[in-house]
Amino acid sequence: MSWCHGLAAALFAAVGAVSAVEPGAAAPGFSLMPFSGTQTVRLSDYRGMVVLVDFWASWCGPCRQSLPLYNGLKADYPAADFAILAVNLDEAASDATAFLREHPVSYMALQDPQGNVAQAFGLKGMPSSYLIDRDGIVRYRHIGFEPRDIDALKHEIATLIEKH
Repeated sequence: MSWCHGLAAALFAAVGAVSAVEPGAAAPGFSLMPFSGTQTVRLSDYRGMVVLVDFWASWCGPCRQSLPLYNGLKADYPAADFAILAVNLDEAASDATAFLREHPVSYMALQDPQGNVAQAFGLKGMPSSYLIDRDGIVRYRHIGFEPRDIDALKHEIATLIEKH
């Protein structure tokens, strides 16, 4: 097992005692540094928008598919209504930046090298995503990723945007 996967196993073991954030619960607040930029990004900055918080890592195979597909997802909705916050769990920022060079994204990529935000959400697997409504309530949680998941996610996003 590589050190990256060892970190993931330790993280998931640590959060095992913490229950996962369930749909209907308030999303845990967080403040993280982006890979590009010098000012922290807070989840609360996006209140009033539908937000997809996606946890990913450079060693995560399904992330190689999901992150690029999310570029198209972001383009499908007005920036005033929808945002994606991709929370990276790599310990070494260089691993994540190399991944982002290979798979560029058009949305905010954030650093969580200690896994504090992942722990607050009670992550159970990788990748994991949480769709949060305009009031900061988690409405959908998804563990894993397959390209066909995009269609269901589009439906969930459109439904939440229309509720405004």
